[in-house]
Amino acid sequence: MTPGYKLAAVAMGAGVGFVLGVTSVGSGALIAVGLILLFRLVPRRVVGTDVFHAAILLWAAGLAQLVAGNVDFVLMVNLLAGSLPGVWIGARLSGRLPERGLRLALATVLLAAGLGLTAKAGADIPAAALVGGPLLAGLVCWIILRARDRRTAPVVPEVSSSR
Repeated sequence: MTPGYKLAAVAMGAGVGFVLGVTSVGSGALIAVGLILLFRLVPRRVVGTDVFHAAILLWAAGLAQLVAGNVDFVLMVNLLAGSLPGVWIGARLSGRLPERGLRLALATVLLAAGLGLTAKAGADIPAAALVGGPLLAGLVCWIILRARDRRTAPVVPEVSSSR
């Protein structure tokens, strides 16, 4: 990494760390976008780097919130009951998905996160739009990509078996 990229990574980390500490938003949604746009990583590297970074960052933020007395332990345990199996399944799938599919999944999730943040900031976005909008956008993009693949696929000549 060049010194410029190192500085950009530190600046991005500082900004996201601040936002995470204040709002609990950022480790996934903001870092993933930064890694894609700034460092042009392939989706698997974005996911792996982001998750590992988030783990360390979230420990620091979690300890700070614990010291401040802001942790609801019952809710945390219930969230972990679903989150831990979900993480395991997601990590297994991300290594098996084609890069294009993973990129589309990332875009869909980031769109949902962006809409969620907008709603959290006070915009009146219906719950159905928060979920349905990104899913519909992802489906439309998938259909467009499939149609484009069919148009550009090489034509394989048929082999006749007549003698």
